[in-house]
Amino acid sequence: MLATAGCGSSSDEPKKKGFDGPDPFAVARGATVGEPGTATAEQWLGEGSIPKGQPDMNGDGKVSIGVITSGDTNDGTYYQSTADAVAYAAEQHDWKYTVQGLVPLTQAVTAAENLCRQRVDLIVIGDAQLAQAVTAASNPLCKDTFFYLQGGYGSPEQDATFTQSYDVGLDYAYVAGVAMGAYMKANDIKKTGFLSGIAAPFNTTIGKVFKAGVQAQVPDAEVVETYTGDQIDVGKAVEGFNAQVSQGIGAVYPYFGAPTIAVAKKAKESGIPVLGSPKTFCDSTDGDFIGEVVFAPGYYLAPMLDLFADGKLELGVTRNWRLGVDPVPAVHACDGAGDGKDPMSQAIDQALADVNGGKIDLFGLAGAS
Repeated sequence: MLATAGCGSSSDEPKKKGFDGPDPFAVARGATVGEPGTATAEQWLGEGSIPKGQPDMNGDGKVSIGVITSGDTNDGTYYQSTADAVAYAAEQHDWKYTVQGLVPLTQAVTAAENLCRQRVDLIVIGDAQLAQAVTAASNPLCKDTFFYLQGGYGSPEQDATFTQSYDVGLDYAYVAGVAMGAYMKANDIKKTGFLSGIAAPFNTTIGKVFKAGVQAQVPDAEVVETYTGDQIDVGKAVEGFNAQVSQGIGAVYPYFGAPTIAVAKKAKESGIPVLGSPKTFCDSTDGDFIGEVVFAPGYYLAPMLDLFADGKLELGVTRNWRLGVDPVPAVHACDGAGDGKDPMSQAIDQALADVNGGKIDLFGLAGAS
């Protein structure tokens, strides 16, 4: 991912960083890839309005963006994607920006109010754990600031003071499993690993649905699920992977943030193919990637920043990003899958049709229905 700038406390002086190469979020700016099916919700929810003055909301003659997130914005994957999307847009439009990572949940509102004091035009709340920060939008201090949240599924309840994006993780968990299963079938692999952090529902339900997707392709496949107990500890992630190798896995899906790249590098040393997430990985040399599962929040934010730059971003609405309909989230087979690429792509297309056609009870597979 791109190197972030302006990181640290919210009092840091905003900085700019140059970027070389193609648009890192190009995949998110593409055209829709399908039509809504019987199981897909509306794309936009709520009755929104377009505030006057975008993107210079406070009319001070410059545009400034503030980012707060609960994670490490130098993690190379999930949390960094938000900071990178802002940094890339800032360079394109000559905006200023500041990024504050590792914000404690108890400080979410204070962090947002501090950004309002700095007269930022847009506050990006990078994850649902800091959702309480949207309450600062009702503070007169923030009356000229647009609030955007990378939210959770249906939470918090939408109102007129902020805009949010969300996706449904169970969708791409199942399709990722199907992709992995198709690769396993093509290569006569009987055991794969699913590696994640805290053994909490936001991870374990993904693991269950991923397993169901694998076994939809290879019914007798074994999926070794490992939860390290920590979302960011690279050492524990590598230990967990090594334990899976000792159990004979032939492929692995590390469902992490920062530890993803470390696991991919270790897997490359061991000759084990990797299904990478949450950013694009097919062109990466960090591992032997057979596929990518793209759902990092920066990919949803980048097109929203385009709307903000054009003065067209609505306030008070929820954007539902739908697998198999929108360009992101997405599951792709990589060239690195070799002879397994075509079977993976065919299986992905069928799984997308099944999910969007309401043929798969994802919540039932997750044990949540």
